[in-house]
Amino acid sequence: MINSLRNLIAFCLVSLSSFGQTTEHTDYHPPLAIPQVLASNFGELRPNHFHMGIDFKTNGRIGYNLYSIEEGFVSRIKVSPYGYGKVVYIDHPNGVTSVYAHCSEFKGQLDSIVKVTQLKEENFEVEIFPAKNEITVSKGQIIAISGNTGGSTAPHLHFELRDTESEAALNPLLYGFDIADTRKPEIRGVKIYALTKDGYRFENKTIKRTAIKSGGKYTVSNNSITIPSSFLSKSGGIGFAFDVIDRLDGANNTCGLYGSVLTVNGDTLFGQETRKVPFESTRFVNSHKDYSEYALNRKKYHKSFRTKENNLPIYTVKDLGILQGKPGDKFKVKYIAYDPQGNTSVMAFNVTISAGELNPKDSIAQDLSWLQPSESMLVEHNDTHVDFDLCTTYEPIKIDGNSIDTKVGDRNIPVQTPYQINIKHDGPKDGKHYIEMITAKGRKKALKIEYSGRLITCESKFFGSYKLKRDTIAPTITPLNIPSITTRKKLNWRISDNASGIADYDLYIDGKWHLIEYEYKNGQITFTRENSLKGTKNLVVKVKDQCGNIKEWKKTVTFN
Repeated sequence: MINSLRNLIAFCLVSLSSFGQTTEHTDYHPPLAIPQVLASNFGELRPNHFHMGIDFKTNGRIGYNLYSIEEGFVSRIKVSPYGYGKVVYIDHPNGVTSVYAHCSEFKGQLDSIVKVTQLKEENFEVEIFPAKNEITVSKGQIIAISGNTGGSTAPHLHFELRDTESEAALNPLLYGFDIADTRKPEIRGVKIYALTKDGYRFENKTIKRTAIKSGGKYTVSNNSITIPSSFLSKSGGIGFAFDVIDRLDGANNTCGLYGSVLTVNGDTLFGQETRKVPFESTRFVNSHKDYSEYALNRKKYHKSFRTKENNLPIYTVKDLGILQGKPGDKFKVKYIAYDPQGNTSVMAFNVTISAGELNPKDSIAQDLSWLQPSESMLVEHNDTHVDFDLCTTYEPIKIDGNSIDTKVGDRNIPVQTPYQINIKHDGPKDGKHYIEMITAKGRKKALKIEYSGRLITCESKFFGSYKLKRDTIAPTITPLNIPSITTRKKLNWRISDNASGIADYDLYIDGKWHLIEYEYKNGQITFTRENSLKGTKNLVVKVKDQCGNIKEWKKTVTFN
């Protein structure tokens, strides 16, 4: 561990420089031919995940050419109305995979193989894994067109680099892309917590202070914070979190923190660097950030401590980052936030532990009704039992066993590992059941179920109130622009289902399947007419929900 603050900062800057030197290839072709301006950077805090790439602005519109950053071969193509939308993955010789998401369309061989697969599978949603070198691309080759498909909320290019072997997401800003950044991170506040020895937070034992900028540095009011002695326990201590963001040149979008160092009395207590994040670890963002502050206020507090279960590889210090002390102790705290370009901001203040008694409690869980992150748990009530696996939660939570058949946990608390709900059921097993769960902010989630003997089972990644329901009502289909005689290039229908959700959608013209695209953001399906389609045709649209209910719409249309 590097204890000297001066040496630590030097280490961080040298580390950034040496990373670029040890990267096999950084002379990448830009993925866009317009100025590279970011809307979001790598590692930004998001709901249940870190942002695993960088978002290039596309001037608020779709239609820009997307270029392969290096030679290689297409290893994966996916089309979905959700998530990344239309996305292409390219494996490069240097062991890096580049990813281009939210495309509006593919070009060349990519477009051909997608259309052939969609026709063969009679499905808009497809996922293709071409054989190695089946579809080769050259550096700077146009592979797709920028768009706004999938979960995108505005036109942009979501771009990723991944380690091909491990599939871990890599920070593209460490790979030589020409993205201007002369702006320092912004520190907006600090929060202090009473912690157990495992990094769990004691309820209602926090102190929050707004950051004050003075003379180019940050501090707090009176440059000092006093901590009650009751924040300390026999084996626990205190932890710090900092509300910090970053911005890059070219746009004023709020971006995420790259790196930080926390020192106390000149010694390093904690540090982070967001160089890479494995996808299997990204949900631990809920442990890294102050989840409540993010969910309620969208404040981006990065903890400078961690729980013992948090396995994120972004931390530069092995210890948990818990500051231990005793009444009367005084500490000089310094926090350094920095970006990949070496722009740094510093916050410094003093901390004093007041005189008085320690917290008599040394742990949070008081009895067996508490679900521990490091333990599994089975809870039964009436005809329901719920199985919790290891790391279901990030911190200990109390489970009300008497209401487990209608409610699991607090809907405002996130879940790491899915848990299983099992309900005894002797009724029909006809595929019409689903579980409706009411999660944070009253959102409704339709959970798929399975029949297993006398049980109905489902997995959930959310806490909340729930109810077993049946869905026997078919979806709705509403034509939007389909007269009996038309010259239109595109035909649109609105589809919806207010229970289990949309599962499939198909268009048949004179009995033959035709491709329609589903845009869930506006609830519409779209048919793009081929130039050869002429004359009077019988159109049939079929939409199925998750419980197998099917709605049909039929009409005879003359295409001129």
